[in-house]
Amino acid sequence: MKRTWIPNSVTALSVFLGYLSIMYTFQGYFVTAAWLIVLAGILDSMDGKLARKLGSCTKFGSYFDSLADAINYGVAPALLFQRAYFTDWSILGSLVAFLPIVCSAIRLARFNVLTEEEEQDGFFVGLPTTVAAGLLATFVIFMNDLMNSEGSPVLAALLVAGSSFLMVSAVPYEHNNLITRRGWKGLLLLLALVTLLLFQGRAMFAWVALYVTYGLIRSILQTLRDLEQRKTI
Repeated sequence: MKRTWIPNSVTALSVFLGYLSIMYTFQGYFVTAAWLIVLAGILDSMDGKLARKLGSCTKFGSYFDSLADAINYGVAPALLFQRAYFTDWSILGSLVAFLPIVCSAIRLARFNVLTEEEEQDGFFVGLPTTVAAGLLATFVIFMNDLMNSEGSPVLAALLVAGSSFLMVSAVPYEHNNLITRRGWKGLLLLLALVTLLLFQGRAMFAWVALYVTYGLIRSILQTLRDLEQRKTI
């Protein structure tokens, strides 16, 4: 008998954390809300692995996970940033805050269609929703650790727009298992874990931002190399 209830329960718990994040956002506890998004992301990394380990992968579980991601990494960070940064921006603030919702929905729909192709080469097409939400959530934590405030709304808007458009872009981002299979990147992962233990929120934002930036720069360089090769043909 397939124990599908185990990974599905983990997914349900992650949705509960996303719900709590939204509740804390409306109560003005923005850092707590941000940490709940991060914790939801950690759980999200576990449900799929549990399903594969238990031999209980199902279409229902896949769709349930996508719907959970839409809440945890689309709605929750969007509301967090709207309340923390854009309450004085009127309709413009609502439009900016809406970007993570619509872009994460598009990203998840595309992922469900292209999953088999993405698994073959070890790369995601576009920034994963979990990483995009993690970037936004850790930014809130980072700014409160550094400045004891949420920081600049303009900078927050740029971060929201950038991460949202990267989700629906064709920029390739490596899977975690591809990173850990490479020796030097395994050492980098160990360094990341040490710095996370020492500096927590500050280090978390720095590492997520590094992952996002590295993927973008690599994609730009690869595009430039491809253009050069076409010129020489």
